[in-house]
Amino acid sequence: MEVSWGDIRGIREDLSTVKGSLLLLETVVLLSSLSLAVLVLYRSANRRCTDKPLRGAVTSTYVVVSYAVGIIQDGPFHGETFVLWAAALLLIQTTAYSAPVLSRRDVDQRKKLLLIVNATGRNASYRAAIWAFSALNILKTVARITEVIQTSHPDMSVKVVAEYMAVEEDLAPDDLPPDPTTMRGYRYIFHGEGIMAPVIHDGGHPTRDNMLSQSAAKSVVTIDQVYQWIDQQPYSTDVEKNKAKYFCLAFALFKLLKRRFYGYVPAEAGSDKARDLVLNGLIQARATDDPDAAYRVVEAELAFLYDFYTRNVVLVGAKTYVCIAVAVAGLTTWAAFFGALGPGYHRLHVGVRDLDRSVTMLVVVITAAIEIFQAVARLASNWRYVKTVYRCVCEDRSWSKRRWSHLWCKESIAPPDTRYWEEKVGQYLLLKRFHHRPWNVLSWLTLYLVEPRRQGQKGGRRKPLPPEKHHLLPRLAWACRLPKLTDQILAWHVVTTSCDWDYRGRPAGRATASDEHHRLIATKLSNYCAYLVAFVPEMLPDPSYHTEQIFDSAVQQARDHFNGCRTVNSILNRLGEIEATELPHVQEGGTYERAGSGTVIERAAVLWGQLRAAVPADARRWEVLAEFWIEFLLFLAPSDNVDIHTEMLGAGGEFMTQLWALLSHAGILERPPVMQHQQ
Repeated sequence: MEVSWGDIRGIREDLSTVKGSLLLLETVVLLSSLSLAVLVLYRSANRRCTDKPLRGAVTSTYVVVSYAVGIIQDGPFHGETFVLWAAALLLIQTTAYSAPVLSRRDVDQRKKLLLIVNATGRNASYRAAIWAFSALNILKTVARITEVIQTSHPDMSVKVVAEYMAVEEDLAPDDLPPDPTTMRGYRYIFHGEGIMAPVIHDGGHPTRDNMLSQSAAKSVVTIDQVYQWIDQQPYSTDVEKNKAKYFCLAFALFKLLKRRFYGYVPAEAGSDKARDLVLNGLIQARATDDPDAAYRVVEAELAFLYDFYTRNVVLVGAKTYVCIAVAVAGLTTWAAFFGALGPGYHRLHVGVRDLDRSVTMLVVVITAAIEIFQAVARLASNWRYVKTVYRCVCEDRSWSKRRWSHLWCKESIAPPDTRYWEEKVGQYLLLKRFHHRPWNVLSWLTLYLVEPRRQGQKGGRRKPLPPEKHHLLPRLAWACRLPKLTDQILAWHVVTTSCDWDYRGRPAGRATASDEHHRLIATKLSNYCAYLVAFVPEMLPDPSYHTEQIFDSAVQQARDHFNGCRTVNSILNRLGEIEATELPHVQEGGTYERAGSGTVIERAAVLWGQLRAAVPADARRWEVLAEFWIEFLLFLAPSDNVDIHTEMLGAGGEFMTQLWALLSHAGILERPPVMQHQQ
């Protein structure tokens, strides 16, 4: 048989194509495995995946893994080496995307595990690792499907808590009033509701007596019992003791907050007892010795809620998870290393020499390390701590005499010292970002799985929020009666930004610490509300599509009004010119006639001039603005839209969710019909 030079040239071209495809595959596998590992470690260390670029990178990683597995499935690479890579990537991906949300593409990805049947080769160690990874992947996928099924059914424990809280007042002692600092008289369930049977609350005494008798069972522990137990334990400092109390209170409040996600109206809403818990128990009583108590309780509470909705959390069997992870990691690591370094390894005839061996070892090490890391992390989790406290209270044991204490001698009596959320809020400045024109490259690369940014939609760096409020003057009331609350937010936001730029542009005066504090509160809350308009409109009272339309119009209006303005001073000068133009439309009492038809910038220009005239002193003006934004934010926070809070928990959480939860526990569930300001 004769071979022509054309045939040889074609063989060389095919070989070059295969080499290029192999190198591309090896690069994709390495990058995707490293990216997924970083994602797992990041999400395990904290819950602050709030930046959209980071979330976009997460989505991009999913696309890249799908691409790599698709090459292995449909391309020329069917050897056991490549199938091992695919099995490892799918396993890491299942671990990384641990939220109980299952889509059709997840099922399609898992179907690709069937390629293990068609794997070719004689490396028994590789094949053992493939089957081990695939089996664990299937188990995790089944667990996710089970979670989806469970979340589609009513949570009976939530119904039990709702029924219990309807009669909780009957459990409180009548001789002494409730004390939120010691939790005396607060019989909120801490744990044990699983042993109680739900009842139909018909208002009759038999139903109430049934619930009361069940709650008297020894396995039901209430938060006042936990506080009494904590007071008897040998904590080294009062700070450590208070930390344990807040942590356990957060767990009890988490169970109360869950009712809102299942459509239950809290029975204690509007009660003085619920209001005192927040005002006197968390805010006022701790204002001197622990000013951050309310924040830390809600922070830990939302962490429990986040875990509940995004992870397969079970209050038993941490040692079981560790044993399984160590066994699987040890077996697969040994198999892969023996296969890559032992006599069973066969070098590929194409590609860079031994690069496949290095990729295999790295991917397997990453996979095994992630399994061990996640299992060990359960031992120091917040769930394990509350389970231990619950058992100690049930058995009337001290911490040092708890069961299995000899096995967990290093377990601290204090709750885990973990930072749950980033103590920063999103920021947006309309006057600074209106000219931004996004490229949306990430959205294009991910086939629009990442939502494209709109014109002018560019957030600033998240800023720390200072802890901490003057009532508005009647002549400014028109700016609080605009057709939409979004119009109010943007108008006052532009005014606050203008005041800030004008204040910082003048020579430094004798600003006191209090003045600077008010300025920081006003500007950061203003920028945060503008951030909600631009990026999370669902958290605002107006329909989200109306908010988006108003924002888009405001960006275009800013471009029209400030065309050619490139500096802060030029923008402020243009605002002054707009104010002078609109002055004929301002009535003698201060009412702006064109408030309903004017643009956001025109309203802001008029309001800015009126505010400076009514409050000429900088210190007083910043006090007024700080008071306004605090009251406005507290007005916006109550809502019955629990879906957006669930969504934002998975995206890293929002400051608005913390306010929403705190107000819920104070019995404030809805916004007042009209925002009222004292005069």
